[in-house]
Amino acid sequence: MRVNRLERGGGIMRPVKLLMACWRAAVAKCVSLALTMMLIDLVNDGFTWDSVSGEVVFAPLVWGILTLAVALVGVWSLRRRAGAAGIALSVEALDDRQTHVLRPAPVSDGWQERVREELAASERAFLVAGKGHEEIHFRWRPGRGKQSVCGSMSFDAPSGEAVLDVRDGEGLLGVAGLGNGSSFAAVCQIAEATGLESATARG
Repeated sequence: MRVNRLERGGGIMRPVKLLMACWRAAVAKCVSLALTMMLIDLVNDGFTWDSVSGEVVFAPLVWGILTLAVALVGVWSLRRRAGAAGIALSVEALDDRQTHVLRPAPVSDGWQERVREELAASERAFLVAGKGHEEIHFRWRPGRGKQSVCGSMSFDAPSGEAVLDVRDGEGLLGVAGLGNGSSFAAVCQIAEATGLESATARG
């Protein structure tokens, strides 16, 4: 399983790659609607050469512009969330599963309990259950609705690190309606709520 380490500061990839990833997600989300609208227009206009050629030329252009606009909003939303939490962006931000290594700043006695309490106190968290002193499982609402992601956090007291694992299993709308990015948004929210930071931020 790949572990994405959070890095404060600049992004680790070119913004255009993230934009293209968001654009592909937007296209995948809208392709069925676009085809349906094209078919309806063809039925209404009649299957003539002019109507078919017009739809083939202009419909993809219009939908391409619309989905690009959605992708731009998605990038803006991801950058805003990542900036607030100090999390570097990458194409993996759209993955349904996010795994990150975090640590408190500074590390002090009882930091695990403090993190547990702050996480459980968040209005976004529910069904919080501990699995011994080393692990905690919970559900987290990244949006305003009732849908949630499944999360767990395991603690390594000697190293002062915590591994946060978040998975989207409910098919959330995602960031800007892209259908992806809900898990990344949850990671940003959890990091802010618990005061955790990148394990690499302190060297």
